[in-house]
Amino acid sequence: MSALGDPAAQPAARPAQRARVLSHPLTPHPTPSPPRPSPSSGAGYDDEHYDYIVKSGELFNERYEVSTVIGKGSFGQVVKAYDNHRGESVAIKIIKSKKPFLQQAKTEIELLQFLNQKDPTDTACIVRLQEHFMFRGHQCLVFEMLSYNLYDLLRHTTFKGVSLNLIRKFGKQILKALCFLALRDVSVIHCDLKPENILLRHPKRSAIKLIDFGSSCRDGQTVYSYIQSRFYRSPEVLLGCPYSTAIDMWSLGCILVEMHTGEPIFSGQDETDQIVKIYELLGPPPTHMIQQGTKGLKHFRRQEQGLGYTLRDPPRSLKVRSINDVLGVETGGPDGRRLNEPGHSVTDYLKLKDLIMKMLAYDPAERITPFQAISHSFFGQTECAEVQTEAPSSASATGDAGTGASSGGLAAMAAGGGLGR
Repeated sequence: MSALGDPAAQPAARPAQRARVLSHPLTPHPTPSPPRPSPSSGAGYDDEHYDYIVKSGELFNERYEVSTVIGKGSFGQVVKAYDNHRGESVAIKIIKSKKPFLQQAKTEIELLQFLNQKDPTDTACIVRLQEHFMFRGHQCLVFEMLSYNLYDLLRHTTFKGVSLNLIRKFGKQILKALCFLALRDVSVIHCDLKPENILLRHPKRSAIKLIDFGSSCRDGQTVYSYIQSRFYRSPEVLLGCPYSTAIDMWSLGCILVEMHTGEPIFSGQDETDQIVKIYELLGPPPTHMIQQGTKGLKHFRRQEQGLGYTLRDPPRSLKVRSINDVLGVETGGPDGRRLNEPGHSVTDYLKLKDLIMKMLAYDPAERITPFQAISHSFFGQTECAEVQTEAPSSASATGDAGTGASSGGLAAMAAGGGLGR
């Protein structure tokens, strides 16, 4: 579920996808202690998990009228609220009332304020933090209300994927955000880039924003070793090597493939299986990464002939794959679904393949940078600005994706019409 959007009822996720969403915390916050007995130390306002007990219609900070919970995570929960001062809907992230979570939230606030200050014109595709305050022992972060996330959009395609044209629009905007984050005077690593953390600004337009900077850090000030949701975790993190802003580029490569094929490109059941999935497509990582990483020899061993490394515990049968097969480069796209469809020629797929392989370079020093990627031939000369397919209704103009009209806009995008073509 989107952390800052308001999705309407969605089709049930596939078991594998549901496991992905539920098995990974949205942030690398410290693991909570066992549930405490009620009543809590929060003067009866909290449940046994240190989450605030949300009541519809309650007024936060003498300003925000809360309506409903729209997202949950290890950090706490997100509620939809109405800002009586500004006359618009907002999303409020309510942090658990426990010291480690509150401390991490302060770091997130400082980072968001820094990013928003560096992007005064709101053009870097980064979510805006409007205000923050304490309420009954809970740190609250007020964000602009956004719409569906890209995983919601994928579900609306019944996991068949969106068109290459929409991949271009999303990809170029995410790269714009990564270019901003990689600037020398910004230098921030998102650390949890995935479809759930990329939200549409409006349900009927292709403009997006990145959310959830609760895991983020400054480049060169990396603290955590357990970061990134597993399907999007980079080789340097998996192997225990030093990491930089390049880990977000790896995640983006995984995201773009998934958004077109409908399936995660690397869907490991655990960290070891994740490395196996990557090995099946890309072969072994460079020797220096295995030797440098704190977990390199946990997953790899020297070959008996002494020529490089191989998996320490390979599965019974490796399912060797190629990016050509995954994308269906010469066979009409994934499972042949795009055969003879305009904008999905072999040439288009060859350009996408080239971009993805450069994003999925094992060595972060050889991986394509955001500045290089945004000029790649796959994107051509097209503009990345959002395209409006219809005039927004008064109900959906606030970014409220819970209306029928909003759901229709998402369905049209998922079907490949309007925004998707």
